[in-house]
Amino acid sequence: MPVVINQEDKMNFDKRYAEFMNATKSEAGKDVNPGGYYKAIWARDAAFILKDQFLSGQYESTLYQSLLIWSNQIGTEVSPLLLYCSNLKKRPLLYGRGSPELNFKSNFVDSSTINKFEGAIPTTIYFERGFCEIYGKNPDIDSTALMIHITSWILTNLIAIKERNENLSANTVTINDMPSNKEGQSIFLNVSLSGIINFFVPRMLKAVTYLQSRDIDNDGLLEQKHNEDWMDTLLRTGKVVYSQACWILALKSLSNLLKIIGNYDESKNLENMAYRTIHAVEEKMWSNKDNCYADTLDADLHLDEKMHNRLVTQDISLYLVALTESSQDIFTDNNDNIQITTNGELYYKQFNHDDSEIHQRAINTLNTLKKRTWKNNLPLVTEKEVAKTGPWRLNPHEYHNHTFWAWITGIEMIARNRFNMMDDFTYLLSKFVSEDNVIHSNMLHEWVHPLTFQGNGAYPFRTGISAIRIAVTEFLIKNMVQKCQ
Repeated sequence: MPVVINQEDKMNFDKRYAEFMNATKSEAGKDVNPGGYYKAIWARDAAFILKDQFLSGQYESTLYQSLLIWSNQIGTEVSPLLLYCSNLKKRPLLYGRGSPELNFKSNFVDSSTINKFEGAIPTTIYFERGFCEIYGKNPDIDSTALMIHITSWILTNLIAIKERNENLSANTVTINDMPSNKEGQSIFLNVSLSGIINFFVPRMLKAVTYLQSRDIDNDGLLEQKHNEDWMDTLLRTGKVVYSQACWILALKSLSNLLKIIGNYDESKNLENMAYRTIHAVEEKMWSNKDNCYADTLDADLHLDEKMHNRLVTQDISLYLVALTESSQDIFTDNNDNIQITTNGELYYKQFNHDDSEIHQRAINTLNTLKKRTWKNNLPLVTEKEVAKTGPWRLNPHEYHNHTFWAWITGIEMIARNRFNMMDDFTYLLSKFVSEDNVIHSNMLHEWVHPLTFQGNGAYPFRTGISAIRIAVTEFLIKNMVQKCQ
């Protein structure tokens, strides 16, 4: 039987957690664009928002948005049988706006180039403006990998929910303004869960094939060109820890889904690929000098000299999340109660902490982040200011240049929770809600100036809010599981 955390139980937790979740709940029910002035969909942002929505019980909404995103996969036909949408068609595809090798100019993808990109998810889908964009010279690793990860995670949890409730259909939750067919019925009314899985799995396997092609030297690590990750102004080129983490998350989650639906051979193949990547990260991206994982970037004339010297970035914390990722059988029911199966202990015992070397490296990495990237009591995305950026010249403490991001701080909070650094976790949450339960709205902007604490960029920035909400949800689940043992 599942353990249920009801409203009364929730109130027993620190009121700050409840206050933050209650104050930001409305954002979880909106679209998957990043919020504020952003109207398009960024796949990497959508992955975090979709997980937050699913944990909030919005199963139909997460499926619908996921289907829309995957219907824009490069080189894959749309599926009108699953998606009722009057303007469902392939959109023009641009690329190169963030690439110094292409002079930071947008280009239309021609037929020969599109074959090279086949299987990838575009960086951005501009539904209203009618086109898609690959920001760099190539499709970024994280957009495709994170969508594989979250889609597999959603389907795995839906299967678990279905097994506990045979009458549960894909249209469990009614969402206001959810598109319907001509008869006004739910878009999923006549579609089985197996039909939805059959839509996604071939597309995700094709995406894996694309990502495999990014391992140019066959060492188990994926290579990228400039600005082909979330920090798309720092011009990172080479092997980035964050991007490897996204790849590992994709492989682990899809492997788990394939195992559940009986595709054991392919599941094992992906599992082996995941562990090969982990081994490569441990062998080639651990820095004894820095006492943490560090990017291995190419010597490049466009890259800031500081970046050549293994600049520590906060997003390496996603690798610790990827290490500890496993099957998760946790969801939220329609009464907003978190439910955990008796196997819920896997949620926080996902990683073999008996592997003393890797465990110690993870602890050391978190300690190094605190020592080198926390400035003025805020964790910043880079440990130092960077002089060379592009396409835009960023000032210090602007956008990605030595600033605070709730999004990446949420990832760090997840890692600290999983490695039992609870004082640091609680401290980071205090940056968003005070002891007297007042939400610090400036921290819900896209990014924050670390000296003035002024919020900047999009507001409210839904990606950051969702990342913090996911971290808090994991914390509550972990505490409840431990309480029930």
